[in-house]
Amino acid sequence: MANLQNLITKEIVYLTAQHSFGRNAHICNTSLSEIDISQLHAIIAWKSNAWYLNDQSRNGTLVDGKFINNNSLKINTGNIIQFGSNEITQWKVIDTKPPSSYLKSLDKPNKIVELVSSHAFPNEENPNTFIYPVNDIWTIEKEGVSEKMNSYSSYTINGEKHLFIENRTIEDTMDMGFSTNDAFFEFTLSSDEEHIHISLITKNQTIDLGERIHNYILLALVRKKLSDNKAEYKEPDQGWMDVNDLLEELSKELNKEIDIYYLNLKIHRIRKLMLDIKSYGHLFSNIIERRPGEIRFSHPYFKIIKEEKIIGEITP
Repeated sequence: MANLQNLITKEIVYLTAQHSFGRNAHICNTSLSEIDISQLHAIIAWKSNAWYLNDQSRNGTLVDGKFINNNSLKINTGNIIQFGSNEITQWKVIDTKPPSSYLKSLDKPNKIVELVSSHAFPNEENPNTFIYPVNDIWTIEKEGVSEKMNSYSSYTINGEKHLFIENRTIEDTMDMGFSTNDAFFEFTLSSDEEHIHISLITKNQTIDLGERIHNYILLALVRKKLSDNKAEYKEPDQGWMDVNDLLEELSKELNKEIDIYYLNLKIHRIRKLMLDIKSYGHLFSNIIERRPGEIRFSHPYFKIIKEEKIIGEITP
């Protein structure tokens, strides 16, 4: 993710989508104390797939020795930005990647966890905490209970305190609904139901999600939703399944003992699979929804096909 490093102090600053520099710590992301720095000296912002420096100061800003005053300039990796006359105000552009949300450790200086997908903590092998986006809103989940994360709030993960920084552009948050409104998941079962293939079908394309072990989880949840739909439950009440019942069903289906840790890891991998879909996979990342002790398939539409016949569906 985009960052600058001070040439003297070696301090690293990670850029927000609109990052302000200046002497007034109350209005600027990065405070610069030198007397010739303006209250709001300059803003570095992400627009049109690039970073631009906009000088708003009395005395101007130097970029590789070029004087900028109340004007804008595109910046690139390696540029040296100097906000004041003192060399301590010199910063080197280290990275110009697009902005992304991140966790900043409050216990370990300069430790950053960039949030780009579904993340498992402390690791993928033995996770107990998950952080993932739901319709572009970052969510933290512990012990099957999830909550929305608030920017500049602190969260303790494995005994370490982190500050969550939400960092996205307006374009990132736009969802025109073109891809999601009429999309549905298609489950194709073999005659003995030992093979489960899933596709995501939108207006424009069919995305092959393959045949994976976690498809058993999705199928069990889809069938519960179908049953509740036939019983005319209201949509918010459809599909909720007791986690222990799901574990018991999966253990029988897979002929091995399935525990909550296995289930949590598979759910994490389902979310990662969805997030890996280019352009709009994040819009489907929460196909599994959780609340204390219960779980469900949350996308409204699906079809179940067996031996070339539709055996169950909820479609637009």
